[in-house]
Amino acid sequence: MSGVRAAVRTDGTTATVSVSVDSFGCPRDLDPDDFTDDAAYGAAVDRLYEDAEAMVGVVVERLGLGPADPLALDPRADHGGRVRLRAGHWAVTVAAVQEDTDLPLMVEVDLTYGADLPGRLARLAAPPPRAEPVDWQAVSARIGVELPEDYRWLMEQYGPGTFDGYLTLTAPAALPEPAPGPLAGPLRVTTARVLPVATTADGATVSLLMDSSWDDLWQGLRITGPDCAPWDVPTGLLYFLVLTLSGRYPVPQFRPAFPSTAPRFGPKPPL
Repeated sequence: MSGVRAAVRTDGTTATVSVSVDSFGCPRDLDPDDFTDDAAYGAAVDRLYEDAEAMVGVVVERLGLGPADPLALDPRADHGGRVRLRAGHWAVTVAAVQEDTDLPLMVEVDLTYGADLPGRLARLAAPPPRAEPVDWQAVSARIGVELPEDYRWLMEQYGPGTFDGYLTLTAPAALPEPAPGPLAGPLRVTTARVLPVATTADGATVSLLMDSSWDDLWQGLRITGPDCAPWDVPTGLLYFLVLTLSGRYPVPQFRPAFPSTAPRFGPKPPL
């Protein structure tokens, strides 16, 4: 296909291929003086977005893929008008994208390695026969934030327990309120909030990392240990577990023997 542009991004944890299918120009490039009145100008601007959304439908139809599973990674998670598909272990997102009002409106296809995470985790370490139900509304009210979907899924399917006798998931009842990060820079700006959700046998902590704007936007994980600098991972907890248990992502704060060649999950016994 002529004129198609693609970009590959990697961050150590996953890979994303972004393909720009078509450009519809920048709405700001339309000159109001070229139209008979404001209504005609507004209709022309709206038509750009309508044409882009129509192109999204055409691309989705031609790809012919099934829908993505709810927990698959999504590079356009903050974009409302998107269609999520799946090709094997790749999550495919088709969307009309405009990164800024001064930039062109594009139709873009993103392919990100990170689909079927529940199935992949189950093959690495099978879940227990059943986990205890959780009152998520009560948990959110107590800690003041809504927890990410993958953490909720882990608690519903696995529950609090330990992977490979080393990495222990924190139970919802034991979660604290998210704490502000350390003050940083000459102006002493408060960094992102963190919420510990897992610990290791030798003192490392895995925390959810909240966007520094203090809204309920989770932007990844932070791993801290007694002898290493903090290690940030731009993925959720479920994807992180798949990466580490497969042995594909060695974390400096974790002991070298983790994971074993046959990792297992042991649920925490009731008190």
